[in-house]
Amino acid sequence: ITPFNFPFFLNVFKVAPALAAGCTAVLKCSPYTPFEALVFGEVAEAAGLPDGVLNIITGDVEAGAALTTNPGVDIVSFTGSDTVGTKVYGQSAQSLKKVVLELGGKSANILLDDADLDDVMQSVLGGFITHAGQGCALLTRILVHESLHDELVARVKMALDYVTVGDPADPAVTMGPLIRETQRRRVEELIRVGQDEGAEIAYGGGRPAGLDKGFFVEPTLFVGVDNSMRIAQTEVFGPVGVVIPIRDDEDAVRIANDSPFGLAGGVWSSDPLRAHGIARRLRTGMVVVNGGGGGLSPDGPFGGYKRSGIGREFGAAGLSEFLQHKTIQWPAAR
Repeated sequence: ITPFNFPFFLNVFKVAPALAAGCTAVLKCSPYTPFEALVFGEVAEAAGLPDGVLNIITGDVEAGAALTTNPGVDIVSFTGSDTVGTKVYGQSAQSLKKVVLELGGKSANILLDDADLDDVMQSVLGGFITHAGQGCALLTRILVHESLHDELVARVKMALDYVTVGDPADPAVTMGPLIRETQRRRVEELIRVGQDEGAEIAYGGGRPAGLDKGFFVEPTLFVGVDNSMRIAQTEVFGPVGVVIPIRDDEDAVRIANDSPFGLAGGVWSSDPLRAHGIARRLRTGMVVVNGGGGGLSPDGPFGGYKRSGIGREFGAAGLSEFLQHKTIQWPAAR
């Protein structure tokens, strides 16, 4: 069961290991992005996949529930919000299905006192404006050493001036819209909550001028944020980043781990061993040190701690989720 963001790739990430493990599969795509799944079905037909091996269905909540409660389904692999993930988990429990849940995140991007701000800018910006912030593994909490805080904020604000919001079909546009109006209302409500909690908007916070059609929100940067605030604890799924100052390495680990989620993370330092030591202490499924790798790897298991999910995707670990282990014993004397 796949969500609307990055739909083609997420469909591939689900179906490929299931088929490689020898399973038949049912792909239930998001009702907001059905075409990528239907194209995938056409590809399967063109490749000569036998009828019934890969089945594509569309539909809303009822279609998903029909799968998660069906005793003929052995495993449910779901990507989406933690709220819906808990429902999928409960529905699957009725027949004791195996579940793989890749859920939400509120991941921390840690900038230590010796981080090079020239190197971190792409990661910091991408952490909350990529796909208009509609990504579970985006690094939306920016934990920066207090000695670098003001300079970083100034640089991010300057860089955001060059972000063009609009129709993503336009090559000049660098950030598109949210998926639908209900999502925009949710993002705008959380922006208001952040202000009510006492955080300050350093950039954005509204709707872009001149874009009356479409579900657009300005890239928004909050400062003066305490990690206990809702804006720092809730997955916004919109182009909203929060900057939180840290005093030292211990402070960085404590704040990064003080979250109901644990999906991804980043650490930046001129000392790779120091950064690696922090990465090992983070309760999160994936950590990128100094931008290395850029994120997902086909060989690296991907998944979360806490409310970010159960199980892993990618690599041998992801393939094994679609396998059952069996022991067959023979008598030694015969």
